[in-house]
Amino acid sequence: MTEKRPVVAACIPAFNEEATITPVVLLAQRYVDQVFVCNDGSTDMTGPLAEALGAVVVLHETNLGFGG
Repeated sequence: MTEKRPVVAACIPAFNEEATITPVVLLAQRYVDQVFVCNDGSTDMTGPLAEALGAVVVLHETNLGFGG
């Protein structure tokens, strides 16, 4: 009999984090099953970089800020 285990996900909010999103996603992937990046209206390459690393990117067209 195989035992089921819960799926663990990391949710990372990001706004114009092109310079730092790659190491953050790679580190999170070591500990969780799925990484989600909430791209909060970034105008740089934050979303495409995260997606290329295998993260699921949720896009806000405009920056909603804290609580968005």
